[in-house]
Amino acid sequence: MAHKLYFDNVGTSTATLNDGILIEGVDEAPNGQMSFSDAATLTNESRAIDRDTTLDITSWGSVSGDNGEKRNDALQFDFGASKAIDFVALFFNADETDSIRVSHDDASTGQVTLLSNLTADFTTKWNIGSFTQASNRYWYVEATSGTLAGVTEIFFGSEFVLPIGGDSITTQVPFNSFVSSTYNNTEFSNKIDTELREWTINIPIVTEANKTSLELLQANYSNLYTFVYYDESAYHTVRLAKPFAFNQIATNTYSTTITLKESP
Repeated sequence: MAHKLYFDNVGTSTATLNDGILIEGVDEAPNGQMSFSDAATLTNESRAIDRDTTLDITSWGSVSGDNGEKRNDALQFDFGASKAIDFVALFFNADETDSIRVSHDDASTGQVTLLSNLTADFTTKWNIGSFTQASNRYWYVEATSGTLAGVTEIFFGSEFVLPIGGDSITTQVPFNSFVSSTYNNTEFSNKIDTELREWTINIPIVTEANKTSLELLQANYSNLYTFVYYDESAYHTVRLAKPFAFNQIATNTYSTTITLKESP
């Protein structure tokens, strides 16, 4: 096992979206295969990549057609070029039990390659679906049962394994209040209702590739947007609490510290 970060490192936020239907049980998609066709099936599909985790994509569904074929609402992500991907992250604003399937293809229509069925219960905040890495230009998220509700954000990526040892992480829960002062130096205390964990992760050796990935995370997320930290036991929705400082210890080799703040 390993500690990991999950964030959009393949450009999901700039992908071109297209809603449609994945159809199973017709001539062009026999024997359990699925074929994608363009259709105005989803409402507010642009919310998938608008960086706002409050408003959801609506009208996801799965029905049987007149000839018994399965017709599942789907959202297509066109990355413009092939991307190596091994997970999808979905943010839910409420718990959800309906299933999702992930597929990919090298063409915008026609048969797709089924990759992963996500059948576990989805909880509020980020949910991660991991699968064997595959590379392609077009990627699909598909509703496969019932009426899928509460999906507010989606991104794909390649998991970032933290190059650390077991003694490199400090976890704390700071006091849930802070002290500040006004311009005339009147001191006041402000209470925060939710106690949020902080993780300080010391990385003694960072390669040039690692540094590039972390710089991408910082540039695209800053402390504004949430992503996912996996601590070998659970997935946590987090933000960057501090910017990175890279200390060069050898040619193309660095050390740094990652500070993560739990998101309420």
